[in-house]
Amino acid sequence: MADDHGKATQAAVREKNLTTALQLVLSGGGTATRASIARRTGLTSATVSSLLAGLIADGLVSEGQLAESTGGKRATTLRVDTERQVLLSVLVQPGLIRGAVLSMLGDELHRLSHRPSATGSVDDVRSVIRRLAASTDARVAAIGVQVPGITDGPLIRESVQLGWSDLDLAGALAGVVDAPIHLVNDADAEAIADTSADDGFGANRLFVSLSTGVGAAVMVDGVVVAGAAHRAGEIGHVPVLFGDDAPLCACGNRGCLEEVVSVTSLLGLPHGADLEAVDIAVLASTPEARARIASGARILARALLLVSAALDVPNIVLGGASAELGPEFIGHLRAEAARHPVRAAMPLSFRYARSALDEPFRGAAQHALQSTLGVSWAR
Repeated sequence: MADDHGKATQAAVREKNLTTALQLVLSGGGTATRASIARRTGLTSATVSSLLAGLIADGLVSEGQLAESTGGKRATTLRVDTERQVLLSVLVQPGLIRGAVLSMLGDELHRLSHRPSATGSVDDVRSVIRRLAASTDARVAAIGVQVPGITDGPLIRESVQLGWSDLDLAGALAGVVDAPIHLVNDADAEAIADTSADDGFGANRLFVSLSTGVGAAVMVDGVVVAGAAHRAGEIGHVPVLFGDDAPLCACGNRGCLEEVVSVTSLLGLPHGADLEAVDIAVLASTPEARARIASGARILARALLLVSAALDVPNIVLGGASAELGPEFIGHLRAEAARHPVRAAMPLSFRYARSALDEPFRGAAQHALQSTLGVSWAR
């Protein structure tokens, strides 16, 4: 038993050291060397060489050019291998499934879109994964699947938009590709992507995703807070309007935040409309939409004042398709929040997400990378 415990401990230590070495190579941007990793970790040169040999054999690291001379023999630089392994990222929405192949550095190599045969069709998700895998000769290291709903390990606890409840989605997708599958809520994924491209806005923030639905992610010290039942940030189905004339939500309640401030609602589009197929900026410029946008912004700002005060998270990032609503929408939010300051709470700061529109696949891929190999991208 003692020998088994010792072997397990040694294996755990080696696994941790492998993760540290890979992160240093990833963060080094092609400048790391065996000697620099040994200095940073305090490990012996022999141990570092053994770790790197394993990472190279696994197709995660490759040798690069010779480093600049420091007076002795020039060291060989190390970089993340972008040819032998890749990541798959899949974004599932009610009327559209999008997917992409990304390099281990997060660069998009190939993307595709697929119109599902029916809302919430698992077979269509499988088809997208299969087509993505077939588009590359590299080994798939991990798969990230982003969904609008509550994720809990391999399970979708609930997705009102997709009609899923207690669905073992990871199990249903297993076998399509020989790679681990990691599920992530769409707002969480966008928050992860936005943080990886951080500009100093603050590590404590509330990320609010507005598209066909409404979701949020709570970030504390740069980490997504899951909550007791993996439901932190599920604000879309909180009623904010009351009475029989409040709009009916797909969840069965009336007056949910999602029915008031989702981009589809603000534009007057039907529930589940494909936002990829419309010009949001043009629709948002109509008098009817501008009135809905102003009203919706006031309601959202008041809701966020309460949430941010409760969590002591003053920085609000707006993601999803909200940026296409333009400066008027975020201007309404700022004005309303300033009009009703909360005593003893920090004033709210707002900005649009910087990566959701240009790099929509990065969040789910980053989640899969972190969950599988324990490393993350940084800019």
